[in-house]
Amino acid sequence: MIQFVISAVLLLSSFSKSECIKVLQSKDAKAIQKCIVTLNEATASSDRTAYLGALTMKSAALKETPKEKMEVFKKGKDLLEKAITANKKNTEYRFLRLMVQENAPKIVKYAANINEDAAWIKEHYTTCSSEIIQAIKNYAAQSVVLDL
Repeated sequence: MIQFVISAVLLLSSFSKSECIKVLQSKDAKAIQKCIVTLNEATASSDRTAYLGALTMKSAALKETPKEKMEVFKKGKDLLEKAITANKKNTEYRFLRLMVQENAPKIVKYAANINEDAAWIKEHYTTCSSEIIQAIKNYAAQSVVLDL
């Protein structure tokens, strides 16, 4: 019984990174919102902060006014940058930032780390989990800046 409760708590407090990455690359508004809800319910961690930041920035496109879009984008940017600052050598977080920066509208002026992150990812992606390595390879196949 105790094992069941522990398993249930762990299941509720975790999220699928590969699912979040798929959603981040999609334009499915419902999936984006669902993933954000799941992340908000997950146990606090640097991973949660990074993914929540990236998906929050993605969700900015779903807002109606330019002001709302910028506010939501900035909130997400602050979360992702916080995770990266605390984990400067984390290839996975740099990958999330690269995906956002490569696809963000120029008006948000969020592109300063594209080349740095692409170079870092190219050099270090093999140290990631197999799930993240596959996501990076899949993304690189269509990326303009990430050449593996």
